[in-house]
Amino acid sequence: MSNTALAQKGAEDQSKPSRGRPRDVEKNRAIIDAASRLFLENGFDGTSMDEVAKRAGVSKQTVYSHFSSKEQLFGESIHITIEKYFPDQALQEVRSHTLEADLTAVSMRFAHLLMSQDAMAMHRVLVSAAPRGPELAQIFWEAGPAEMIVKLSAFLKYWVDKGELEIDDLEKAGARLISLLKGKPHFEMEIGLRDSVSDDVLEAHVVDVVKCFIKLYRKS
Repeated sequence: MSNTALAQKGAEDQSKPSRGRPRDVEKNRAIIDAASRLFLENGFDGTSMDEVAKRAGVSKQTVYSHFSSKEQLFGESIHITIEKYFPDQALQEVRSHTLEADLTAVSMRFAHLLMSQDAMAMHRVLVSAAPRGPELAQIFWEAGPAEMIVKLSAFLKYWVDKGELEIDDLEKAGARLISLLKGKPHFEMEIGLRDSVSDDVLEAHVVDVVKCFIKLYRKS
C-alpha cells in the first residue's frame, strides 16, 4: 500500500519547533537519549541541564546549542519516542495490505507503546507535575499524542477513501481507537495491579479492539 495518504499531513510537521541542530546528529541523539532517561528517572523538576550534559558526555554549552530550554528538550524526547510508533512505521512490516491487516499492525505497534514501562513512568511524571498547572502536560500532548492522532486520522482517511470505512470525524475516530487500545490492561498497569502485559494478552486485546473498531466504522 502506498503511504501517500499518510504523507498528506507532512506539511504540518514543518510547523513543529526546531528539533535540534543537524550539524551534529550524534551529539543531538546522545542529548535526547540522556534527557529521556533522566526525565523518566527523576521527573521534570528533578532533571537539570547539567545532569543531561553529564549523562550525554557533552558540555552544558553544547546542550544549550542544540536545545534552548529544558521544556524544548522534554518535548523533543517525547516526539522522538512516539514517532517510532507512527502508522507509517508499522505499515512497513505488513506484506499483504488489507483493512484488517493494516489496522492490526498499527494497533499492535501503538499498544506496545501504551503498555510499555516507559509510558507508565511518563504517566507518573505528568501526574506528579499536574498540581503546578497544565504546562508540562501541554508540551507532552503537542509533542506526541496530538501528532499521533493526526497520523491515525490520515491512516483512517486512506481506508475511508478506499470505501471500506465510513467515518465523519477522523480525529474523533483516531482518539477512540487509542482509548480502546488502552482498555483494561492499561488501567491495571496504571494502578499497579500488574507490572506488564504478556504478548499473548496484548495480542488478544488488540484483536478484540480491531474487531470492535471495524464493526463501528465498516461501511455498510
